[in-house]
Amino acid sequence: MREFAIVKEIKNDGIFVIPMLTMACLKCKTGCLRQGKPFRVKNSAQFSIKSGTAVRIGLPRFARAFHGLLSLFVPISFAVFGFFIAPAAVEILPLSILKSLSEESARAVFVLGFLAFSTLVTFIVSRSSIHFSTPEIISIM
Repeated sequence: MREFAIVKEIKNDGIFVIPMLTMACLKCKTGCLRQGKPFRVKNSAQFSIKSGTAVRIGLPRFARAFHGLLSLFVPISFAVFGFFIAPAAVEILPLSILKSLSEESARAVFVLGFLAFSTLVTFIVSRSSIHFSTPEIISIM
């Protein structure tokens, strides 16, 4: 998430900001072809803002901690799950190449496969428009 933004509009349903791509955006009056997509933020601290105000945004501490733990423990949990499910999966899956592997090799393949899959899912979700918490204004620039 970008740390700095410019307030675009203030409505009844929230405050909408545009992320600043560079610090030069702060002094730009003409607008930019590379403007980010507007998104909603909270103003929990009740800062006095208006359209065009440059603000610093961030997630609440709880949300940052939760996202960090989630991005750490989801891949590790999937890898552990792959370790324990490997012997049963080798017996069930019809792939002949898996049946030729030793149990340790099969476990390694499943651990790496589940780890790669969960890391990919975590990366996609973190880059998507799915937000588990609303960013808030931390300060005014």
